[in-house]
Amino acid sequence: MSNATLYYTTTSCGASNFIAAHRAGILGSKLEAYQADIGSHKVLTGPKAGSDFYAINPKGNVPTIVLADGTVLNENAATLQWIADNAVTPVGAANGTSERYLLQSKLSWISSELHGTVGGLFNPTISAEVREFVVAKSYQKLQFLNDVELADGRKFFVGSGFTVADSYLYIVLSWSPYIKLDLSKFPKVEAYFKSISELDFVKEAHAAMTKASPSA
Repeated sequence: MSNATLYYTTTSCGASNFIAAHRAGILGSKLEAYQADIGSHKVLTGPKAGSDFYAINPKGNVPTIVLADGTVLNENAATLQWIADNAVTPVGAANGTSERYLLQSKLSWISSELHGTVGGLFNPTISAEVREFVVAKSYQKLQFLNDVELADGRKFFVGSGFTVADSYLYIVLSWSPYIKLDLSKFPKVEAYFKSISELDFVKEAHAAMTKASPSA
């Protein structure tokens, strides 16, 4: 059976899937990973380099995982759980457990509440008034993350170890400097982000993505 294929970019939420797959120990065995450019909609690396990314995923977004049977997954809540289910090194609780349903809940919160809010700040055409509104909403989400989700100073978002939820939350928080959100307003969020960023396997994954880039 052929491997599944992940398409990602190095700074988007697709990168969270690469980090999770690296930690899970499945890159190059159960999962191949190639980069795409979502601006030009071209595949950048791998056997389909130069081809139209829309032909692989009509939505044109990353992450995209194409399973061995041709099924296309293109939302983080699905792609990250596929990685968790195929992991060698665990990155999520077993299916059917309360812990797994909690993980699903946290992934959905990141996607709909945090990512779905702060993502609007990447739009260069929004007015100052709209930006002010989106920043305020983003800070509400980060305040909740700081005061409720991370209130006990936990190192990991779900449970006692690194999961796919950490890879996703970490990448979304990493956008803060680019979209001009000040994480220092939320000390527990800032401490959490710093802790995840300093994990050896997270650093290794970033280095691997950089090495795999066409411009490297």
